[in-house]
Amino acid sequence: MAQGRAQGKVVAATEFGCATYRGAGNVANYVDTIIVWGEDGRPARLNGEYERDENEQATYVRELLDVFAEEGVDAAFVYTFARYDLPYRDAPHVDLDLASAGVVRVLERGTAHGPRYPDMPWEPKAAFDTLADWARR
Repeated sequence: MAQGRAQGKVVAATEFGCATYRGAGNVANYVDTIIVWGEDGRPARLNGEYERDENEQATYVRELLDVFAEEGVDAAFVYTFARYDLPYRDAPHVDLDLASAGVVRVLERGTAHGPRYPDMPWEPKAAFDTLADWARR
């Protein structure tokens, strides 16, 4: 990043983040690898049991934002806000949101909306609040 700055150019991190399961930070950009895809090209299920860890995702995002700020990055874009094709489900073995790098968990169609934003089909994850807190400072 120093090279771009040294040349007077704008530096942007255009996509960063990780999924919402324990250990996802270690394989950050390979979020889709825990999904078994159906013949129709849609996510069918997860390829094993994973433990939800929203704090890991939030920590990963915050640490990278701190590095980007320290290095003088002009802009950074978290990947992604929502993955509507990977809905949240209560049972971990079918909770496709675990594979999502979205900062909100998308609620399955037809389910009740969440308490925090009752007019939206999603609820914030810890990374959502981390981004908001980081932007306020």
